[in-house]
Amino acid sequence: MSQYVLHGINDVEVEVEIDMADYDFQVKYELAFEKMAEEEKALQKVGKNSEITKGYCEMFNHLFDNILGKGISKQLFAGKYNALTTDRVYDEFLGICSAQVKSNTAERDKIINKYRPNRAQRRSSK
Repeated sequence: MSQYVLHGINDVEVEVEIDMADYDFQVKYELAFEKMAEEEKALQKVGKNSEITKGYCEMFNHLFDNILGKGISKQLFAGKYNALTTDRVYDEFLGICSAQVKSNTAERDKIINKYRPNRAQRRSSK
């Protein structure tokens, strides 16, 4: 697993382990997003802004706790419900995951291509 830092409320830095190539991490990631989709359906979208914001933030708190471990959201947000901070942490998290997937794919392609015969070389040798 690789260590990364997520930046929470009040510039708090929380070190987390993210490994998009690891089966166990992938399972947690997928299940957490499935749970989030269900939670989003039940999310209150009409009413007081304060209640909507709290529900929105709690949904992401659950996502982070389900993927990165229980209590991570408390470390990141210190019990606060700030939609903008939540969005920033979510963006940072997805950026890390996306970059890791691209890096993993490039490395896998490099390994595979090393052993894949070059079609042009095969044709010229005939």
